[in-house]
Amino acid sequence: MDKFKSKFLEIREEVKDLLPNNEGVIDAVIAPVFFVVLANFVDLNTAIFSTGGLLIVFLIYRRLRKQDLKFVFYGFVGSAIALLLARLQGSASGFFIPGIIRDATIAIFGLISILIRKPFTIYSSKAFRNWPKGWYFHPKVRPAYTKVAIIWTIYLSLKAGLQIYFFNNPEILVVIKLATSNQSTLILLVISYIVGQRSLQNLNGPSVDEFVNDSPEPWISQQKGF
Repeated sequence: MDKFKSKFLEIREEVKDLLPNNEGVIDAVIAPVFFVVLANFVDLNTAIFSTGGLLIVFLIYRRLRKQDLKFVFYGFVGSAIALLLARLQGSASGFFIPGIIRDATIAIFGLISILIRKPFTIYSSKAFRNWPKGWYFHPKVRPAYTKVAIIWTIYLSLKAGLQIYFFNNPEILVVIKLATSNQSTLILLVISYIVGQRSLQNLNGPSVDEFVNDSPEPWISQQKGF
């Protein structure tokens, strides 16, 4: 029980800094739901301007409460671009084009990175932890990052594929948006951490400290972090 509790606390500590600001996530989810629902009752231009007004209200509200506006602002800009694309495309489905492009692009780059044996998860981890680049490419370390890269590439490919398939049905696109929001990202981060950690230990490669100190085998492997 103590081991389980210790592992739970470790995972919570590891993933908490990777999640976006809650206010930004809430605003980003409410906007498409409000827009698509409203578009079923009024014309597209009215739905666009009404949603734009809602986004401005959100921004002013967060500012008055002196909350961190970084992620809120990113969500505001992203939603504003989505509304513009919806206007240019001429339907509510256009709102989801930026997300589809983002997911498909990351999935394609993810596949390429796996094929050339430089999984993108190595670079995302290095940006966050700043561990030695050489350690990530150690033959008994890299396969763990490749495995996690495959998980994310499959997830993003399925997400993008479903959105493309149901592109002409904005109501289903909203459901996909809600189903793959902050909660599913958190679940996938936890799965990635568990799979990655277990893979590192099964590979019996060096820990970061062992790699830096050029310690000989047998290695204890990286026991914390991924």
